[in-house]
Amino acid sequence: MLQKYDTLRTASLLALAAAGGTFAASAESVCDLSDGYGTSLVSYVQEVDACLAENDAFADEMEASLADLTNAARSNAGLEPVARRASLDKAARAHALDMAARNYAGHNDLEGRGHVYRMRALDRQLLTGSTGSNVVVMSADADSGEVFDMIISDATNRENLTHETFTDTGIGVAEANGKIYVVQMLTTVDGELEQPLPLSLASGTSLDPRIHDKMLRTAGWNLSDESGQRLAGGKIMRVTADNLAADEHAYLNVLVEMNADTYVLQGPMVSMQ
Repeated sequence: MLQKYDTLRTASLLALAAAGGTFAASAESVCDLSDGYGTSLVSYVQEVDACLAENDAFADEMEASLADLTNAARSNAGLEPVARRASLDKAARAHALDMAARNYAGHNDLEGRGHVYRMRALDRQLLTGSTGSNVVVMSADADSGEVFDMIISDATNRENLTHETFTDTGIGVAEANGKIYVVQMLTTVDGELEQPLPLSLASGTSLDPRIHDKMLRTAGWNLSDESGQRLAGGKIMRVTADNLAADEHAYLNVLVEMNADTYVLQGPMVSMQ
């Protein structure tokens, strides 16, 4: 479901080196999950890339099985299947790996960053109006059927799996401490940027949104902070960030119109670093 635009606010198993979830990284790598991923947007993405590149032992079969079970549940509900999206797999695996490495469970990481942060940091083209997520931690000897049964035992998780507008999913599974850490992301792809948005935004960066619903017309853009406060914006699809401090990150929102209503499509995060 599209988010109505508020003009007042404009808004896989991974091999871990040692018991206890300690993550082993080479001396040359920027991956060090003892204190989580980097704090700035650029360092966050760089460290996610490094950590995932160093680990190729994902539970591909379990991830694929969970995707199949998700689509079976959607089919039983009379809904269209969701497609695996690489960037959402990346976001899900990054969070699963962090939970496994630091032995915690939650939708947010220990720094307070949630699934929407990860999606908007790691997917540089997605425009979405709605997102959901499922997180499950179980014994490492659980199979995919048992994991899926645990997911659907929660009412909110079941609603996510059968959300009518969701089109894409990403799944990540990591193991440590005798447990498996399972993360599933689901979202509605309402459109995409023609070209990936750079992490570091140069003033005057052009946007070329491709909106899937032909009834929607592009109405402009804005950059907002985490609270939804507008930092910059305009109607011409050329992003400037004069009000964004050098050490800040902001969220790109593409505004679309249908009849007299304006809606927000959430896009990638950007930094001035």
